[in-house]
Amino acid sequence: MTKEKVTPHKNHRQRLKSKVKNHGLECLAYHEVLELLLTYTIPRKDTNPIAHNLIEYFGSFSNAIDANYYDLLKVDGIGPESALFINVLSSFMEIYNKSKLEKGVSILNNTAKCVQFFRDFYSIKSNEFMVMACLSKNKRVVKTYLYKGKDETEITFDLRQIAHNINDSGVHSVVLYHTHPHGSVEPSVSDLSTTQSIINICLFNGIDFDDHIILNETEHYSFKKQGLIDGMKSKYASVFAVTDVYAGSLNTKPNNKK
Repeated sequence: MTKEKVTPHKNHRQRLKSKVKNHGLECLAYHEVLELLLTYTIPRKDTNPIAHNLIEYFGSFSNAIDANYYDLLKVDGIGPESALFINVLSSFMEIYNKSKLEKGVSILNNTAKCVQFFRDFYSIKSNEFMVMACLSKNKRVVKTYLYKGKDETEITFDLRQIAHNINDSGVHSVVLYHTHPHGSVEPSVSDLSTTQSIINICLFNGIDFDDHIILNETEHYSFKKQGLIDGMKSKYASVFAVTDVYAGSLNTKPNNKK
């Protein structure tokens, strides 16, 4: 008779669940959190080695959670179900946080509060992404929009979609955020051009533009603090020859006279 092979992690998933029930998820090490998560997609296999494989392959717990679906499939022991489950976790938390902030009262009336808002509700991922926070007249967050990036250095969005998003009841101004996951927070030429385009769209539609903040894991760059926003608004005014758009006029037409 062949004896059943005993592994050091026999009944480990039950012990992990007991620890979480009694002490909370924070009592687990990072690999144990992954191990526990994987038990829900891999019911009859020791998930401890797979959890270690994930951290070793991606370099950290957070990198594993933020990983691309197809990159997750490259890890030994990860199949389609587990890859999809891990891949949606960060998006799931973003939706949770978005729902939470919609019930709260986040007032973004200075740069420090704007930065803290982003740090509280979003995490820096491997791919660049952009967030637009729409504010009421008293600077309360009324809506947010997330625009995802294709890769580490490029974000895909449609300026017409920006115009559609800001033309909603209660939106008085916007704060724009975007990430530089692996680089300096200094704006690129493309960042400056994109900011000017979005400022133009906002002001043309009677919506003020408060700030554009670029962030990485530890630093941030505020266009407003650097004195760029007022200059960009002035540039809009010189191009379209308008003066009353700042007062929120929706009837302003570009002056086509030469």
